[in-house]
Amino acid sequence: MKRQYRITRANDFKRVRQNGKAYSHPLVVILVLQVPADAKRFGIIVGKSVGNAVKRNLVKRRIKSIANELIYKINKNVDILLIAKPSIASAEFIDIRQAIEDGLRRAQLIVA
Repeated sequence: MKRQYRITRANDFKRVRQNGKAYSHPLVVILVLQVPADAKRFGIIVGKSVGNAVKRNLVKRRIKSIANELIYKINKNVDILLIAKPSIASAEFIDIRQAIEDGLRRAQLIVA
């Protein structure tokens, strides 16, 4: 994912966590915050509860791949934070993709 589409600063992560609207799924929590700037950015959080470093990195790579495809379908200027739940470690790629797409649809960021 290109740097312009990533949330990189701790203050930005904190702002989205405190002020963002949450959409939960058994695999992932999606936090969405409208921003005035002309930008669509993703942040990914995969905690130690997901598994060891190998599993966490696999989950991050999968989420980055999905986010990279979906960034162009998003129709608003938003910061999106994807927080992985422990059950994501045993999920298939297609299930993770479906969970993220469902969350973004519920947030009305992508249409059908």
